[in-house]
Amino acid sequence: MTTTMERTQPRSAVRRAAPWVAGAWALASGALSGLALLGRIPDPWAPEAASPLGGLSGTQMSWITTLAALLVLVAGMVGAGAGERLTQRRAGRLLVVVGLVVALVVSDVRALMFLGYLPQMLLALVGAGPAAGELNWGLTVDSGIALAHAAGGLAAVVVGIGLLERAEPGGRIEWSRWVRWGRPAVTVAIVVPLLYAITRIAWAAGVPLGIRPQMLDELGSGRWAGLGLGLFAVVGALLTWGLVARWGEVLWSWVPGVGGREVPVAMALVPGILVAGAVTSAGLSFWRMVFAGDLWTVPGATSDWAAWAPEMLWPLWGVALAVACLAYLGRRTAARG
Repeated sequence: MTTTMERTQPRSAVRRAAPWVAGAWALASGALSGLALLGRIPDPWAPEAASPLGGLSGTQMSWITTLAALLVLVAGMVGAGAGERLTQRRAGRLLVVVGLVVALVVSDVRALMFLGYLPQMLLALVGAGPAAGELNWGLTVDSGIALAHAAGGLAAVVVGIGLLERAEPGGRIEWSRWVRWGRPAVTVAIVVPLLYAITRIAWAAGVPLGIRPQMLDELGSGRWAGLGLGLFAVVGALLTWGLVARWGEVLWSWVPGVGGREVPVAMALVPGILVAGAVTSAGLSFWRMVFAGDLWTVPGATSDWAAWAPEMLWPLWGVALAVACLAYLGRRTAARG
């Protein structure tokens, strides 16, 4: 999986790292899931209710993870060693499909939880913040595993795209076709998280926006955790604006040391695509709960719309953010000729 993608074009650090990340995920996940199927260890990954695969057991998830890991390894090795464009194209498409399944379906809402609560978890480690003394290590580990699935799946997608580029006559994909969708996508990717943020910030201020006053009282100190998530969404919306703003391409001149320098494309794309995958997976988790009749398990789901309605828009947010990232990539590559 680590052979040179296209010798006529230099590869970015992301392209160089992607095969290693995808391979590490496939080896680790495949080995652990395989040992579980052999009865050597407990199932390493079991979906919860808020998961696209929430109705499956840990054993069923081990079968899915093992199969996905094998497909990633085989497709990656076959594609890397193939000299025919047809084989490269088929391997690339398989990697893209399997990678998306892993990132969006095998992973779940816990990946977004890890990203959203990361600042609070770091503060808790030094005894500060709303989670101080209450850090749930089991949930933290499970959330980290979900994020690892998202990262491994997206890395497989990047490897697959690299193979598809090799299969193109010119050795490249024209990303500029996405540029025209940049501003509409950024608009959607800003509005949706702000709708979520408004409710959580209001709750922290003591305003029961979209919920009963009784539920606001029941949340207690949990309001501050919600405030952290709301502020995280606001920061994400601001950074999303950078995908169409000048400062998203060239750093402000007043920034010490690096002011006026060009923003590395990977600095915007890597976190943007990772968040897009985590947000989409989390949104799909809520939609699965709706279709499976499990939405009642969400606190306040029967009478407090703000507890769950903003999350239903998350798949739209994730897709819009992904399109915005592709438009950013198209504009930056076109500018470089």
